[in-house]
Amino acid sequence: MGSFVELNDTLQITTEQGFPKELVLEKHLKKPFTEKQFEGRIFEFHNKPSIRVYHPSPTRCFLVHNIDGKWLYWGAYPDD
Repeated sequence: MGSFVELNDTLQITTEQGFPKELVLEKHLKKPFTEKQFEGRIFEFHNKPSIRVYHPSPTRCFLVHNIDGKWLYWGAYPDD
């Protein structure tokens, strides 16, 4: 008996699983998004198998948009 706990530094989700629709690469490349634009927002994800545990701040955590099996990494280190 026992428990298996895995800490993650990457959340890989599809649009259907809750990837923020407003994060569009083409828009970001024209004018980079800033953390201020998302301050106070709560994003939810769903329909992932198993429980997820993530590192608390200030450790960085990557948000990865899975687009038809290709991974687009979003993320920053604290204080970037």
